[in-house]
Amino acid sequence: MLSSQDVKYLYPFILLIVLSVVTLFLDLFTKQNKKIVSGFSMLTIAAVIASLFYILINDPEIARTQEILHSYLRINRYTIAFSVLSMLGIFITFLASKNYLKKQDINFGEFYYIILFSAAGMLTMLYANDLLVIFIGLELMSVSFYILAGLMRRRLKSNESALKYFLLGAFITGFILLGISLMYGTGLTKGIENPLNLTAIKSNPNFLFNPYFLVGFALFLIGFFFKIGLFPFQMWIPDVYDGAPTVVSGMMSTSGKIAAAGTLAPIIIIMHPSDLTLMFSVIAVLTMVIGNVVALVQNNLKRLLAYSSIASAGYLLVGITSMNIHTLDAVTFYLLAYTFMQLGSFLIVSHFEGKTADGKDFSNIDIGYYKGLAKRSPVFTVIFTIYLFSLAGIPPLAGFWGKYYLFYAAIKANLIWLSVVAILMSVVSVYYYLRIIVYMWFMDSKTEIPEEKNYLKGNMLFFAANVVCVLGTLVFGFYPQLLFEMFKLIQKII
Repeated sequence: MLSSQDVKYLYPFILLIVLSVVTLFLDLFTKQNKKIVSGFSMLTIAAVIASLFYILINDPEIARTQEILHSYLRINRYTIAFSVLSMLGIFITFLASKNYLKKQDINFGEFYYIILFSAAGMLTMLYANDLLVIFIGLELMSVSFYILAGLMRRRLKSNESALKYFLLGAFITGFILLGISLMYGTGLTKGIENPLNLTAIKSNPNFLFNPYFLVGFALFLIGFFFKIGLFPFQMWIPDVYDGAPTVVSGMMSTSGKIAAAGTLAPIIIIMHPSDLTLMFSVIAVLTMVIGNVVALVQNNLKRLLAYSSIASAGYLLVGITSMNIHTLDAVTFYLLAYTFMQLGSFLIVSHFEGKTADGKDFSNIDIGYYKGLAKRSPVFTVIFTIYLFSLAGIPPLAGFWGKYYLFYAAIKANLIWLSVVAILMSVVSVYYYLRIIVYMWFMDSKTEIPEEKNYLKGNMLFFAANVVCVLGTLVFGFYPQLLFEMFKLIQKII
């Protein structure tokens, strides 16, 4: 039986699942009016975020981990934080998508409810306290992403990216299931009510000395390395982000990554596999090197941001590898900053993106198109510049503090060499971000491109989405302690 406390903790799930189904039926019965579907989708995510804050503020037990549904799920303040961040990325995506979907002739109702179903997968992963429940959430999110990547049905590149993503994802799924089987097959779970429960695993130190369990754990991690984009499972990201609708690429690179990282970080801290620290460190270094070095030679902005996303995954692993009390706070702040600056960058690219005359490919995504952009669209140039400076880690923007907290956590764990490599790679990234800024402000376009006038006309929601991203980048840059003070304030209230 579900207790009243369990039901309260499940408010976000119940709201999301029920309202997602309602959205599906709204699309069926209002085919000609997508405003209703898009508006209801935004209200759904807003309601989920509000319910998460309601739990955080009104429950005095949330400061400690609470297990629910016979320990298959668990909730604490970090579960709430990662859930809010992933939902925030989806809300901003909905806010900015309307005009893009019309422009690219993909204004389909399924865009909205499939994203809502992916959000249900994200919440399942973040709440999960059982390896099989994590797998179910991961697959629900992944299948939704496969469909969204191929939403541009008439474009070869979009179909190719969706198929590639699906085949690689299905292949990786085999590793995850094999890993779970090996962990279960050690025999150490005998007599435990929920044998794949993370709490049970944590309480039994024999797990981490069993070679079969460690191999299974490594195979299980592969699935998350794939989703986050860590070496050597990062190869899908540039092609998929390039072929998918740009707003979808932005959402996958933020909300999807937040859900995967927010699930992975607590697992690594719970297991605390200190023997794997060197392996994690090497993977982080290779991920940062590949992401930053390959980004240096990219002329396609979507691919450049994709490789930038890979590099960011490397920075994230630097913090996670430290496995100390600073880790989760550092990861939370970095993902908050990353949501604003990375998603905002994809939104700007989506605004200027067009399509070729035959409608079979994207246009205006080459870096050359951005030459002289400051003269044609000064407002969006300023906004894009803020995002790029933040991604480069220029103080005092949020991206700088995000990297600072991650590297600080690594230094506290005596991983000084890893922090030094991360800082050097961050310096390398400054080049390709500054290259875009120089193109926009100091170079003239060789072709005559009309000046963008009345940029707010029909773009109010898109502009509002960028205002949210810019304010987040600036506020948490100039006042980085705000997030942690909010946590402390909530703890005092409860």
